[in-house]
Amino acid sequence: MRLNRLTRSGEKEELAKFLRFCRERISPEQLGLPATRRRRTKGLRREEVATLAGVGLTWYTWFEQGRDIQVSDDFLLRLSRGLRLNRAEQEHLFALSQRQAVRAIAPAIDLPPSLIGIVKRLPDAAYVLDNCWDVLAYNDAALTLFEDLAADRPNMLRIVFFSNAYRQKIRDWSFAARLVFLKARHDFLTGGRSPILESLLDDVMGASPEAKEWWNDPEALRIGDTKIELNDPLTGWITFQLSIFSYEDHPNLRLVVYTNEHCSPFTDDQN
Repeated sequence: MRLNRLTRSGEKEELAKFLRFCRERISPEQLGLPATRRRRTKGLRREEVATLAGVGLTWYTWFEQGRDIQVSDDFLLRLSRGLRLNRAEQEHLFALSQRQAVRAIAPAIDLPPSLIGIVKRLPDAAYVLDNCWDVLAYNDAALTLFEDLAADRPNMLRIVFFSNAYRQKIRDWSFAARLVFLKARHDFLTGGRSPILESLLDDVMGASPEAKEWWNDPEALRIGDTKIELNDPLTGWITFQLSIFSYEDHPNLRLVVYTNEHCSPFTDDQN
């Protein structure tokens, strides 16, 4: 069993905050635990979490407090199951506990011609992201939505946080930007801690007070399908379904497709 120590004080504090967040959002009834008359705090007690994870109360308390103790993958998996963490949250827990294996930064690659062809032929807005959120390819429909893609080496994090055009087009920028930031933070913590992505996140936090606060947000999110609402000068507000696809031969590449919910390609208008 591999063991490691929590050594970075900043991440100890983030870990403690994250664990309290996960513990307090679950009711005993959700886990089939007997209800008691008096509870001074919401959610689960530490002793209940310790029982679910198969460890002693003192040891779990020290862990939640961020003390310098040893942790194992087996314990973190039991804790993840006990707290009912989703995939993003489990990956976040492992990362904060310094248990995520550090992967080498993927070398730069040429985009597969077949992938470029797919993007160009899609009728919906589509682009390809790498694990640093750089846009490596896009089609005309995507350029219509985001004119900033025409810039040299476009990056979606930079577009979201530094483009005035994007802020004017998106409904509720703060809500959308927070989701993007948390997903990029997740990529950084669980994807090898790329110094390129780290520098980009530092730039964002330096320019955005909101993002600086979001770094300590206990909610864990990973990139995935979602919805976004954009304002088109000709048609008004449009809701898009974002679908994210991973490229099997190069997992660091993601195909992002924006589908207009009101223009389904499967609608038959012929009578």
